[in-house]
Amino acid sequence: MKNSSFFAELKRRNVIRFAGLYLVGAWLLVQVASTVLPMFGAPDWLPRSVVILLALGFLPALIFSWVFELTPEGLKRDEDVAPGQSIAPQTARRMDRMIIVVLVLALAYFAFDKFVLTPRRDAALGASASTPTVDARSLAVLPFVNMSGDAANEYFSDGISEEILNVLARTPELHVAARTSSFSFKGKTLEVPEIARELNVRMVLEGSVRKQEDRVRITAQLIDAKSGFHLWSQTYDRKLQDIFAIQDEIAKAIGNELEVKLVRAGEAGKTSAGTSNLAAYDLYLRGIALWQMRRGDALWQAIDLFEKAAAADPEFAQAHAGQALVYAVLGDYSARISYAESIARGKDFAERALALDPTLPEPYAALGIIATTENRRETADALLHRAIVLRPSFATAYQWRGSLLMSNGDLAGGLASLERASSLDPRSLVVADNHAWALLALGRYADAKARCAPVLEFAPNHVGCLTALAIADLLSGDFDAARPMLERAAAAQNPSASTQGRELVNALAGHADRRALAQRLAALRYNSSLDPASGNILTGYQVAAVLMMLGERELTLSYLEGLAGELGGVAEWAMILPVMDPIRCDPRFVAIIQRLKTTDPYAAKVCAEKH
Repeated sequence: MKNSSFFAELKRRNVIRFAGLYLVGAWLLVQVASTVLPMFGAPDWLPRSVVILLALGFLPALIFSWVFELTPEGLKRDEDVAPGQSIAPQTARRMDRMIIVVLVLALAYFAFDKFVLTPRRDAALGASASTPTVDARSLAVLPFVNMSGDAANEYFSDGISEEILNVLARTPELHVAARTSSFSFKGKTLEVPEIARELNVRMVLEGSVRKQEDRVRITAQLIDAKSGFHLWSQTYDRKLQDIFAIQDEIAKAIGNELEVKLVRAGEAGKTSAGTSNLAAYDLYLRGIALWQMRRGDALWQAIDLFEKAAAADPEFAQAHAGQALVYAVLGDYSARISYAESIARGKDFAERALALDPTLPEPYAALGIIATTENRRETADALLHRAIVLRPSFATAYQWRGSLLMSNGDLAGGLASLERASSLDPRSLVVADNHAWALLALGRYADAKARCAPVLEFAPNHVGCLTALAIADLLSGDFDAARPMLERAAAAQNPSASTQGRELVNALAGHADRRALAQRLAALRYNSSLDPASGNILTGYQVAAVLMMLGERELTLSYLEGLAGELGGVAEWAMILPVMDPIRCDPRFVAIIQRLKTTDPYAAKVCAEKH
């Protein structure tokens, strides 16, 4: 009897109705909060706090509804309200209507969530699942910190890092970020997880080097960027002549930690450095750091250092391989010697390096890019493929092979190889502009700009990306955007071309004499951009593209014919652009394709449509 009277009293005081209204309203509030708050960047704890507060407030709310009653004069304690003055029945009807309204809202939200929000979440989840995941055996070797107190020893600590990186990069099971990208964080205060995200790697190796007289202390630690835990760390105190063994020891320890077999690491009688001569090794490290800069003056300095390294140890294969790498590309950055002589020297040094050590990947890569220049395309592909087999994380080899495949007419294969190079070396300047040009060849102008845009954030004067963006804008018809890119490129490399951007944009926009400008451009040599008095910032293949944009078909064909006859002219890089479609079926254009021993990927479709 007491129980039934208690239940009747709960009903009379509307406690049960209030509980139902509270629970339904709280559920609706939680659902809306969990959807809306994240949209405004609210922290994860805020939706959880809403749930906790509503749960804690339930019992006090029920007690409140038991103790107080709503009257025309306001809230009063229930015991102070005479039965004849109570409006609890009217309040009950109002609460019933409120419960119905809240239930309708809850059902409406449930339907909206099921049929609108859930499909969107599933689509977003599917999109995120399709993005590449970070390889568990991917790592970056950061430049070791120079603790010697002498800035002149900076190259030595960098060299230690680079040689460890080279050992690890030979291992097929590992995905190793290229030196250009990992070293781009030198001197910056970013946390390891942030660097790992930038380079798309799971592990990060960092350390320090203290060099004093004939002794060296190297501290290294391997960090799992996902968890933040140190997987392995070690300190080595050795004599300087043991430096080569230390590099291999560190690489082997990492390999053991990741359970992979390192190629050549710790092999009896050999070291990753390729020499036991400290002076030669010292010179080599200085030279390879300069090679990475890809500037004319730096490349000549690198040659001098490699020559001295080879003189100190004639059996040092890497010293000869370093010279091969420099000479293979020197014609693109310097006009001090002819392209033909540069190529001949590069071939000679690559062959000498392979005679000393046939397992080095660099000479194969150098010979591959040289063979590309000479239109020996199948040989070039085999050589570059060999370099990649020997060093699966060799970003430069992937870049050069991607460029080769693109120029061969294999647009898909070329793009895939350049994407791999970008993955291994996301902060490389030269990889970025080659990748961007490949996207231009596919007509993906916005993607080409997107590839170079982040590079220009940390290297705002990189001419390769500035001109690639300018060409993308010109091809898209956005002349106003192209002009500042060309002006920035001229200011960075060739101030004599300061007015070229304005002249080109004016001509394309119909505000200047197109024919006169085209004739001036057509008279330029393919490498005139290296001449500080040329007034030109565009490479040969870019000039060919601009001539076609200006509508000068005959001048374009004549220029392409001359370009195809030059070593390093790379006429095919212009010929794969869609802008060439109006002359693609011309017998002269077809003859150039045949002369270059390549394939036109667009010929079949374009020429079939014209017929």
